[in-house]
Amino acid sequence: MSDKLNCAAEGCDRPVVRRPGARGRPPIYCSPPCRPSYSRPPISIEVDKDDDSDIEQGREWTVRLRRGERVLVVRSGLGRFSASAFASELSGLVNPGGDRP
Repeated sequence: MSDKLNCAAEGCDRPVVRRPGARGRPPIYCSPPCRPSYSRPPISIEVDKDDDSDIEQGREWTVRLRRGERVLVVRSGLGRFSASAFASELSGLVNPGGDRP
């Protein structure tokens, strides 16, 4: 019996390594994202006022990407309208064909 075969996911031809003697069912997918039941938390885009701003409160805004517990500050120190426009453009990049007009 061969210990290598291709991933069972549609369109994936990466090898799946089977380890003889391992416990449980033998794997048929090369990685968790190839499993049909895999669902990754969606990416959300947040626009918030900077609380640590040296300028008057409400004058500086931050744009963040969030997926589950992970957060990435993309831009900070923006004006309100600049932050909203940037978040809209970023949304089109992150979620193509989404709810953008």
